Amino acid sequence: MLIKVLVENNAISNEFKSKHGLSFYIQTEKHKLLFDLGSNCIFLENAKKLGINIKEIDTVILSHGHFDHGGALNLFLKENDKAKIYIRKNAFERHSTKVLGLMIPYGLDIKLKDNPRIILTDEYVKIDDELTLFADICFDEYKTESNKELFMKKNGKYMNDDFTHEQNLIISKKDTNILLCGCAHRGIVNIMDTCIQHIHKNPDVCIGGFHLYNPVNKKTEKIELIDAIASRLCLYDTKFYTCHCTGIPVYNLLKKKMPDTLKYIKAGETLII
Repeated sequence: MLIKVLVENNAISNEFKSKHGLSFYIQTEKHKLLFDLGSNCIFLENAKKLGINIKEIDTVILSHGHFDHGGALNLFLKENDKAKIYIRKNAFERHSTKVLGLMIPYGLDIKLKDNPRIILTDEYVKIDDELTLFADICFDEYKTESNKELFMKKNGKYMNDDFTHEQNLIISKKDTNILLCGCAHRGIVNIMDTCIQHIHKNPDVCIGGFHLYNPVNKKTEKIELIDAIASRLCLYDTKFYTCHCTGIPVYNLLKKKMPDTLKYIKAGETLII
């Protein structure tokens, strides 16, 4: 399985552009897919440099309804005329983030919701024998403070985001299972434990952000929470690749406890699994 990082907050060199956001190109036996798209045209520019033809993509998974993961959806639809796009059915709700006390829109373009290629997903969807989506998180541990800066609007009122618009992807190949999450807003440990309930064993690889760093105020989560999460992640027989909203400062803290099982990945990087 081939995975190439198209969008991430950092890049492996000046050859590739970087921006706060996330997008992965994944090539399996049956699919050429994108997991998230980032917020602008960077996924297209970096894809070209990595030799990826966006027109050949057959599947897109959007992890959740935030702009830094799906803002480039309209650009993708213009470049590709065949891919099915899987998005949680409530991902097009109004989402916002609070910056300096102001509510800033941070959601997807609601005008795209009725595009015929978009498939609005329930809590559990088995696309085929390779791809499974799940959003039915049944655990509630290790809550992060940075989630409190994210909001949704219902009935004209702002309320704290419940992140039920977030979904995760399991890619299965024979005895190998790879878990992908966008920001793990509902908690990386909770997502791991729910994944295990679905596949009845630890995933071999987990890739994604852990949402432990606020890029606006440059604050990390409390060290006690970071240590607790690291201790739990050490218990899984899983290789972790993290990025994006984990934050480099938090990654450095996690790495001390997970020297052999955790790696940070950046735009332009290629993984072969």
